[in-house]
Amino acid sequence: MSKKTYTIDAVSLQSDPDMSDLFFHPGSHTAAHESETGQAIHNFLTSRLGVAVLLGSVVAAPSRPPVIATEPFVAKLVGDAAFTDEMKKYAGRVVRQIIEHLGGQWVRRGVKVTVPSRYGSGSIYTFGGKLALEVAT
Repeated sequence: MSKKTYTIDAVSLQSDPDMSDLFFHPGSHTAAHESETGQAIHNFLTSRLGVAVLLGSVVAAPSRPPVIATEPFVAKLVGDAAFTDEMKKYAGRVVRQIIEHLGGQWVRRGVKVTVPSRYGSGSIYTFGGKLALEVAT
């Protein structure tokens, strides 16, 4: 079987409509947020593709950190600069605010990553213990 390569297109990188009223609070991560790398991470995570990846990973694997699912896309779009300790912490903050903005809740931090990844640990989230989040039509 041949390996299929996912193509990131312009539509998938558009800002997700559900993020239009997200006001991101960088807190102690202001320097990271204001950097070119930080903006690239933020733009991807709030894109249609970024949000879909995060939602899918929380719903499908609520006991695993969803930031891991974003890694191949961030690596392709941003490169190695996205994986410094500072940027990994920043990405975690962005992920948390996106998931909470969509109605999810933080469960705990420091969950060990058990697959090959540049992340060693991350936070996990839930959508109220339900099978899935509320979906509007």
